[in-house]
Amino acid sequence: MLKMTTCLTLLAIASTPTLAALPPQYQRQAEFTAVLDAVTEALGVSRLIEAIEMTEPDVFVVRSGECSVTVRIVDAPSKKEPGRVGPREFEAKSDGVVC
Repeated sequence: MLKMTTCLTLLAIASTPTLAALPPQYQRQAEFTAVLDAVTEALGVSRLIEAIEMTEPDVFVVRSGECSVTVRIVDAPSKKEPGRVGPREFEAKSDGVVC
């Protein structure tokens, strides 16, 4: 028979809400969305995006005609409680437009 403290511990663990990290395909989708937002801000809405290339981990080069923008995925300060897991918190930072 389980002791009362063990039962309470198991109950507390089972009732604690947890956030899991995003599956890789959804994490990448979130990164692409952030990259597109950053590039649209850098290029403006009048330029058509023709290609997005991941050149190294967390670095994307976006091409529009003869111009390109490098966008980096940078970890954002975590808003999670210590010890909690969840989706990666990040920001997309664009370098200047190169034409």
